[in-house]
Amino acid sequence: MSPRKSSPASPKPATRRGGAEIAARREFQEAFFARMGGRQQFQVLFEYLPDVHFFAKDADGRFVATSTGVLQKRDFRREMDIIGLTDADIHPPHVAREIRVDDLRVMTTRQPLIGRVEVLFTRTQAKGWYVTTKLPIFDPRGEVIGIMGFLQPYRRASGEVPGAQRLEPVVAHIHSHHAEQMTIPNLARIAHLSARQLGRRFKEVFGMSPQEFIVRTRVQAASEDLIRTEKALSEIALDHGFYDQSAFSRQFSQHTGEKALSYRQRHR
Repeated sequence: MSPRKSSPASPKPATRRGGAEIAARREFQEAFFARMGGRQQFQVLFEYLPDVHFFAKDADGRFVATSTGVLQKRDFRREMDIIGLTDADIHPPHVAREIRVDDLRVMTTRQPLIGRVEVLFTRTQAKGWYVTTKLPIFDPRGEVIGIMGFLQPYRRASGEVPGAQRLEPVVAHIHSHHAEQMTIPNLARIAHLSARQLGRRFKEVFGMSPQEFIVRTRVQAASEDLIRTEKALSEIALDHGFYDQSAFSRQFSQHTGEKALSYRQRHR
């Protein structure tokens, strides 16, 4: 009878963690995950975390994995019903663009996006506020091949997003009139708030100022034109409320981590 193959011994605890000890700990960790067949089994944990919904997408935005909660929120019965689809197949166009811009930023900068507050829709167009966290997915060579994350309902003691309802007409106005010149006092009047109150509410709900939200919306709308039209950058800039091509290019790179022409070429 052959002896049972033992697993690598756990590294000894030490007060100082030198290079050799760190290497031993990494070897111990990787050996354990190799016995599991990879880390994917941990994905099952999300099925038992209340109101935590896991997802993973490839670099083109196609779903490759989801938890049951994501399926239920989007009215799908099985995981295979959503595999290969993109957010554009699920959400209204402007929401899908917002999600894609965030995905591209995470994949390009290789930095996680933590606690993004956003409005998401189900296939029946039911609306809800969520907090989303996203991280890049790397292959064994260190190349970014997709994005993973989770979302949770945005709740406070009242059970609602504080200030969100008051901001909804402002958000709708920005989405409908993003190419026009807008002033903060005018937006504040739509919400029946002072300019200072409006700025504070936007910071609380979206983590950004109204001005930043306007620019972000313009970048999202312009990204659609980059892919679906042959318009010159200067024309796209003016069509979406930017002062000129230079201002558009600068803001696009800042918000997506990618140059506008590179974005167009990659998606063509």
